[in-house]
Amino acid sequence: MTSLQRNLLWLAGLLCFGAVAYYFADILSYLLIAWVLSMLGKPLMIFFLKRLRIGRFRIGMNGAALLTILTFFLVIIGVIMMFVPTLVEQARVLSTVDYTAVGEKWRGPLSWLDTELHRLGMLGAQESLAERTQAVLLDTFKPALVGNFVGVFLATAGNIVAAIFSITFILFFFLRENRLFLDILHALVPDEFEPKVRHAVEESSEVLTRYFRGLLTQVVSFVLICTILLWIFGVNNALLIGAFGGLLNVVPYVGPILGAVFGIFITVSSHLDYEAAAMMPLIGKVAGAFLLTQFIDNNFVGPLIFSKSIKAHPLEIFIVTLASAKIGGVVGMVIGIPVYTVLRVIARTFFSEFKLVQRLTDHMEEAEKEE
Repeated sequence: MTSLQRNLLWLAGLLCFGAVAYYFADILSYLLIAWVLSMLGKPLMIFFLKRLRIGRFRIGMNGAALLTILTFFLVIIGVIMMFVPTLVEQARVLSTVDYTAVGEKWRGPLSWLDTELHRLGMLGAQESLAERTQAVLLDTFKPALVGNFVGVFLATAGNIVAAIFSITFILFFFLRENRLFLDILHALVPDEFEPKVRHAVEESSEVLTRYFRGLLTQVVSFVLICTILLWIFGVNNALLIGAFGGLLNVVPYVGPILGAVFGIFITVSSHLDYEAAAMMPLIGKVAGAFLLTQFIDNNFVGPLIFSKSIKAHPLEIFIVTLASAKIGGVVGMVIGIPVYTVLRVIARTFFSEFKLVQRLTDHMEEAEKEE
């Protein structure tokens, strides 16, 4: 069998594997998420195994795995609890607001905005901004949709619970048995390809670990910078706004905008008793803090992290992000870069003779030589 025939056979096998993976996408995603979490939890496993002991009793692999999983859950719950009290308080404040008085205060700016929208042709001649807003709200929150919303919510909640249970169950065994993921892959490939599979998995693990550690560093730096700037500007709920903005910043391109919108919403809802003239500087401060944080993140923190972690050209990352958004929406944008990174490692390991693969992996080889 010639080299070309062997590569074509491999390509056909990959296409078949892709079709099966697409059909069992949920199960595959649980396995991959558990694998990534097991890599992130490896330092915790080592710490618990070496440092945690009572007298002569040392904690075993089962105990270390359970404590690592518990640590993950505590971190997630801690992040959620950081948001919930402030959001509940905001809801309470909004429920006691005199919206008639607020409307009177904002009549002037809204009238100006209404006039400008008519001038730009965004509103009809007999249509007002208030009427358009009311129509949108009525279409969005029709009473007939409440039942559907409840059904969708319950189905989504059920899927989330099932996903959490499945990922936790798989993660426990990945943490307890260090080579389990690799053993699963070895069972699916011929014996002669096991060395290449092992190399691809080890390199992917290393790259993904670097990527997620870098991503965590980026989130923390964004939260700190944004929170400090908001605090300096005298904006209330600076930590909440900064933390939410840092988490949303994980979503490329769209996340920073959503974070700024959330910050402006929290600021406006906290000062509904202000006049419009006093509110605008506050909105400007929040927007300015996010713009400055984004400038620092995009020009210093982000490039430093991504260039060292995934070793890809910025234009390459941009195209991958667009394609990921097309395929999987917001979730695709979040996981697109790490998935592409793993695919590049696999392509370089098994298809290095193809010109396209060589072009796409040039940056990886150059970075390795520099190291």
